[in-house]
Amino acid sequence: MAQLIEGVLDEDARATRDSENLAMLVDRDDYWLNSEYRQWTADPDDPQIKAERTRRKASGIKPPPRPLLAPVALRSPLVHSRMVEKYLADVAEHATPPAPLDGLSPALKVFELLGRS
Repeated sequence: MAQLIEGVLDEDARATRDSENLAMLVDRDDYWLNSEYRQWTADPDDPQIKAERTRRKASGIKPPPRPLLAPVALRSPLVHSRMVEKYLADVAEHATPPAPLDGLSPALKVFELLGRS
């Protein structure tokens, strides 16, 4: 009887592990597809894109050391909520600072940053 219970528990653990592995593949596939779509639709010669790239380089802003994968696959609510919390924490840690307020005098920049225009 104990072997039967162990077998059932092992099978349940294996199914849980396989389910999470499949969910991780779905997350990565979603990330890949969105990355490819951005490359297909973005114009590298767009002046705004060039300006943003130059600003990031001048500011020393670099991408995160690894891709930030949003948990899009269907998981149990508990696991999903934990993964969303981790993802949001990672996004906040690697958030890009806002673009500088070019074209404004230093005093107006301070007022703009304080929300007083």
